[in-house]
Amino acid sequence: MLRRVLSVLLALIVAVPPAGAASAISQLRSLAGSAPVGLVYDGAKPRYGALASSASLREAKDLLAYGTPSLDGGEIWPFHFKFKDGGEQIAQGAGLEGFVYAEREIARTKGTDQVIHHVQDYVRYLDTLLASVSWAEDAREYIRRLDDSISDPRQKYDALMAFVRDYTEQLQKSVKKADRAAWVRSARIYEFFPRAYNLEGKRASRGSWDALSEKDFFRDFRDQDLLDIQKRGFNTLWVMGIFPIGQRGQGGSAGGSPYSISDHEGIHKDLGSPESFRDFVARAHRLGLRVVIDFVPNHTSMDSKMLNEHPDFFVHRRAGQGEPPKGYFEHTDPGTGLKLWVRHGGYDSYGERAYWEDTTQVDYSNPALRRHMVGVVSRWVERYGVDGFRVDMAYQVTNAYFNRNWGGEMGGVPPRREFLEELITEVKARYPGTAFLAEGYDRFDDLSKAGFDLIYSKNNIGRAGGHTGWYDAMTSRDPGWIRESIRRQSFLDWQSGGMSQVTFIGNHDEPAPARALGPWMAGSTFLTLMMKGALLFYGSQEIGFDAAVPNEHKSIPFSVPVSVDWKNADPEITRFHNETFRYATAAHAALGETETIPLPLDGWPRWTGYLLKAKSPRSGGLRGLAVLANPNDHSVDYAFEYPELGVRRSGTLDAFGYTAIPID
Repeated sequence: MLRRVLSVLLALIVAVPPAGAASAISQLRSLAGSAPVGLVYDGAKPRYGALASSASLREAKDLLAYGTPSLDGGEIWPFHFKFKDGGEQIAQGAGLEGFVYAEREIARTKGTDQVIHHVQDYVRYLDTLLASVSWAEDAREYIRRLDDSISDPRQKYDALMAFVRDYTEQLQKSVKKADRAAWVRSARIYEFFPRAYNLEGKRASRGSWDALSEKDFFRDFRDQDLLDIQKRGFNTLWVMGIFPIGQRGQGGSAGGSPYSISDHEGIHKDLGSPESFRDFVARAHRLGLRVVIDFVPNHTSMDSKMLNEHPDFFVHRRAGQGEPPKGYFEHTDPGTGLKLWVRHGGYDSYGERAYWEDTTQVDYSNPALRRHMVGVVSRWVERYGVDGFRVDMAYQVTNAYFNRNWGGEMGGVPPRREFLEELITEVKARYPGTAFLAEGYDRFDDLSKAGFDLIYSKNNIGRAGGHTGWYDAMTSRDPGWIRESIRRQSFLDWQSGGMSQVTFIGNHDEPAPARALGPWMAGSTFLTLMMKGALLFYGSQEIGFDAAVPNEHKSIPFSVPVSVDWKNADPEITRFHNETFRYATAAHAALGETETIPLPLDGWPRWTGYLLKAKSPRSGGLRGLAVLANPNDHSVDYAFEYPELGVRRSGTLDAFGYTAIPID
């Protein structure tokens, strides 16, 4: 089935004609009478003021995503839609995008009759939302005049929503145009671990016997090696584990954890030199690839350059008598000879503090540390041209977590400003195209407001409007849970004000997909690779590589030496990935820009999937593609319809089966 659909898709890739659509504003004006003076629209173009400045861009994102501060200083919450026949739905965000998306979803699945009684609530909510934004006063006035001029509830509802939808769409376009880091929202990220990558073995596996000529990983990584990744549909490289690793407290026999970093600004001597890494980034850029590296803000190694030079940057106290308490180690300040007890790097684990006992905990109550860390990140962009940063354990550095973890032990009064917001704001002011990806399992809204572009889509996060994680849903095999994760992905991919998320079915922290997912591996991978938006894929899982050891479930453990065995690849897993990479690339090219619609639209599902709906269908080409999968160990019947495309389909999916259905 997959090969047949692939040939159909390749045949449908044709030129895209210009798109044209009537503005909702013309409908609004016909209902509301003559247009009031000072409309926010001049024709169909918004007058928002200059979004080119970082301040106006941030204000526009707040209006779209998070909600603005109310005039009385209170917080605006996501809109609660209460249905006429009972039940409710909470918007996924407090701003315009959450409101518009939820209303559209309700109109599609339940009909506007269920919420038309809310029309005056809409007016009040929108007035409050726009009140604190100076350049939105014309839109606010327009809504007031609309409210005064139309008495019929149905006409008022239709006119109001036509205006708000169009206003939101135009503001989204302005934000996307101004946001130079928006590239990462559609990044297809290939993560690889240089220490274990076995570049020579990978070359041999593809029939190339070109041996490594240098003992320099980055210089040996040549154009053909980059192209080999790119041809599988990836446009971004995350080079994981490039920093020098501390010696003190080092565990295992492989050279230590790549997240116990002795120098946040150095290159590991076994991988190359600063010059060879700079050349590697430049070669990737010439081929159209971007490069992301780690930033580890929470801790360093126990013998780091920063600890020796600035012990005041760490959570510590003067050494006492005897052995250090649990969670501390003894360190002698080279500058003063003073003995200190310094905290190991720590984190909250289900309400209890846990430690990485080969690391040292930094102290964000120290303004000088903050300035130092901003400088570290800025210099990686300035010196090497890296395009972005995957921020390790980012949520543990939010004020909510950091103050709870280290309250009473910090060396000063913690600033009210979020360090991560300080970091991202300053780096993007200098290098606006720099992207930030959060390893985050909590505090979604704090991270989004801090300016992150992406977050891991792993687990559910408690917040108003909900957040359902992709990875945990996939491993659950629960069709209802998976549908909710698709619904969340659909919204985050559509909106442009807040951060989106990156989906994955494996990374350096997780078990090999075949181990974690069993026979559901192919179906869940197919759903993931076909999804639009940002994707993370861990190098070596395309051949089914798994070197897990009893005490470390990662597919490439940190504790023992590992070299990816490209020669003895699992043939079935390799075939599946190669086929799916080609298919996903062809599908996205044939469809162009798409909207993701969860399937089935309503009711309790026994199967799962989504519809990729082309926003501007090509003449004679695809209007959409339905991607379906069955996470059950028995066959299920599927049926769905989508009236907007005149689509109705039904059939049967085998146990753990998957398929794609072109809609032309």
